[in-house]
Amino acid sequence: MSIADLASIILAVSTTVSLLYVARQLRVAQRQTKGQFLLALDDQFIKSRPIMQQFVLNRDLKPEGDQWPQIWALMSVFERINIMVDDKILDVAIVDRLHGFALMGLIANDAVYQRLLATGAEWQDFIDLCRTLARHRRSKAVGPHHKVFLERVKALDKEARQMADPWQY
Repeated sequence: MSIADLASIILAVSTTVSLLYVARQLRVAQRQTKGQFLLALDDQFIKSRPIMQQFVLNRDLKPEGDQWPQIWALMSVFERINIMVDDKILDVAIVDRLHGFALMGLIANDAVYQRLLATGAEWQDFIDLCRTLARHRRSKAVGPHHKVFLERVKALDKEARQMADPWQY
């Protein structure tokens, strides 16, 4: 074996080790970025916490006045999440674990659901996320609340325009 052969072997080994190190560092950076991203997403949900607390405390809540813009703000966060799920930035299982209860809470509210049935064309990404979550939960559907969620999501129409002014409240 010549010195050139030995140098080639050493170079190949060091290159392989370097590539493995870079790949490991990239995975660590991706996990850190994902964690920071999830925390930033939580900040968006914190802005909508007051209306979510009202939903939790009163399942029959009939939103009025300035509650509707708060609900729309919450739904808008879910629309952004749908885009990130479509772009494979977020996994639907993570979205379900962290925020599925909030999405189901919105759909479970009769007033919000009726508004969504009438204005589906304005909430296409929200409806898409509901459908994605429903597909994810279909195999795990346990209990009547899951069945209601699945049925309600199935009835949503992304073309619905039954209100002259969907932002009227």
